[in-house]
Amino acid sequence: MRISDSRRDFLKKAANITLAASAFPLLKPDSSHQVHAAGKDLGEQNPLQSATDEQFWSSVRGAFNLSPRFINFESGYYSPQPDAGIDEVNNQARRVNELAAFYMRDSWLDDIASTTRLLGLFAGCAEEEILITRNTTESLNIVIMGLDLKAGDEAIWGRYEYGSMQVAFKQRAAREGIVNKTLDIPINSMSDDEIVKTYQKAITVDTKVILVSHIVYLTGQVLPVRRICDMAHEQGIEVIIDGAHSFAHLADQITGLHGDYYGTSLHKWMMAPIGTGLLYVRKEKIKKLWPLFGDWNYATDKIQKLGHFGTRPPYLLFAIAEAVRFNQAIGLARKEARLRYIKNYWVTRLAEVRNIIVHTPTEAYRSCAICAVGIKDKDPGELAKALYERYQIFTVSPGYPGAVRICPNIYSSIGELDHFVAAMKELAAES
Repeated sequence: MRISDSRRDFLKKAANITLAASAFPLLKPDSSHQVHAAGKDLGEQNPLQSATDEQFWSSVRGAFNLSPRFINFESGYYSPQPDAGIDEVNNQARRVNELAAFYMRDSWLDDIASTTRLLGLFAGCAEEEILITRNTTESLNIVIMGLDLKAGDEAIWGRYEYGSMQVAFKQRAAREGIVNKTLDIPINSMSDDEIVKTYQKAITVDTKVILVSHIVYLTGQVLPVRRICDMAHEQGIEVIIDGAHSFAHLADQITGLHGDYYGTSLHKWMMAPIGTGLLYVRKEKIKKLWPLFGDWNYATDKIQKLGHFGTRPPYLLFAIAEAVRFNQAIGLARKEARLRYIKNYWVTRLAEVRNIIVHTPTEAYRSCAICAVGIKDKDPGELAKALYERYQIFTVSPGYPGAVRICPNIYSSIGELDHFVAAMKELAAES
């Protein structure tokens, strides 16, 4: 059944109103301080209460310069920086360019150390256990390629792990004969107990390492990584955590997950610039990890030995610091509560709609901002195309069967979510 032309006109007008509003930020540079000031107005509200305070979240939205062309529901690739972060990159790029080689030889290493210290405090890690990298893929390739594995040693990982990590393990199998044991399990229909037991049953005497995502990039499902880590450690097995989508999305601190290694991209939910990432290695694990790039300047037990990347753009460091300030101004518990609230807002309005299928568990501990949704018998690529061309909603299908991935963020408005819900109902009625 088709919705009337008048209804379609209403949806398009609503989109134009919503998108036009996003073109006029309420806050300009120095947004972290202004968001912090707006947060004080929340008083004694707990995170769940503040999650629905639309006045505060309008202030947060105003910290960004959002495109008026479309509604962005693809934070899973990367999130835009607040204006203050962009200004910091530009200002520091000019300063570094003015000082040129003098800066690189005089201050660069000191600034790396200062930013690493700040990032460590934010992440709940000791600074000697973290390294600033360029993205999750680089962080986890440093670990996967650096593990001291030999022919016959087993690595366990699920088929839902990100492709770059799968390829890294497959390369080690082709080159050195390690054995990859891939778990082909329907995690979205399994309890946490069942997921942990599946990993446990796959372990043999040859198993040396497990790779597991904290949040699965395809669907946004949160996996019980701490329980998997504790189970694996009881059997002497190391665990690599892919935190690409969980860092600064969930309020969990890295060390609280009990993993041995953790990699993430700061350009996703942290809202730092593209080209910034983080690697965490438990201190006692650093010494036995081989560097991906050769370095003779640091002792074998220093994490800096893993970070010989050559010359990099130094001004990105300062934007990482600004991203820390911005996230602190909001508060991670408050941010997580808001992200889960906006996911639930649209999911509850679509979950019982005919022909619409939600593919992600919706319990609070099993998902947050990201959710996969589809329309029965509709190709996800065609669905993404229709959402963009007909309703100016941008999202993608990352490869999960029958679904697009919806990733709103703290700058997303309730009006945008309502527009998405109406669009999905119209498209589902056409199936």
